[in-house]
Amino acid sequence: MAISLPASTTAQDLSTAEGILRAHVEATGGEKAWAAVEDMYAEIQIEAGTPMGPLTLEMKTWSIFPGYGYTEMNLLNGPDGIPAEAVNMKAYYTPLEGWMEQGGQRQDMANVNPQMTQQFMRTSPKQELELLSNEEVTLALKGDSTFDDRAVYVIGVTMAGTESDMMIDKETLMILGQSTSTPMGDVVTRMSGYEEVDGLMFSMGQSAESAQGTQKVTIKKVELNSGLTPGAVATKAGTNKRVMPE
Repeated sequence: MAISLPASTTAQDLSTAEGILRAHVEATGGEKAWAAVEDMYAEIQIEAGTPMGPLTLEMKTWSIFPGYGYTEMNLLNGPDGIPAEAVNMKAYYTPLEGWMEQGGQRQDMANVNPQMTQQFMRTSPKQELELLSNEEVTLALKGDSTFDDRAVYVIGVTMAGTESDMMIDKETLMILGQSTSTPMGDVVTRMSGYEEVDGLMFSMGQSAESAQGTQKVTIKKVELNSGLTPGAVATKAGTNKRVMPE
């Protein structure tokens, strides 16, 4: 159920990038509540345009924080010229190994580009907490601006060689969007549809615009703390290998 988002009334340091990110974490449920999330399951629908026509993908993710995860993505519908086996993808990781499988080929996670790896290998259900704890991430407050007619703080994020600007609403402290520089040009992502799940706020709708087209992401379902185990994740990934005791 969507809810309205009142302005935060807690005294916070909004003079630094780190302070604003921590204020955002508090506005979405609080660091303690996010840290209490041990596992998460999500169902996501992705709609994207291609030169051959639009396609729709379904993604399911199972995560245990930190250390274990499995993601599978399948083509629901698309142009005749795009076979499902070329699009369908699986990714699995544990503290000791990880791989991504697509197009009939399996690649070690260590050889996957860092930007993609970060999408799978999560240490927290809240990405902003990962940014705050990662010593290789550089954060900088670039100042104030407007984004879609809303007053925002602009935070520069440099991570794994990628630079992006994060726009955080000055009133609600929700993330409204992000602009990321890529070799193919800038990608502007808009976050919307914030909903509460077990006391935590999730953006359930995102749209990304670039020179290549528009991609729409809709989170259909989120489940927290269902008791997921490393063994169950391994079974979903199709492997019985246990790298660590449960």
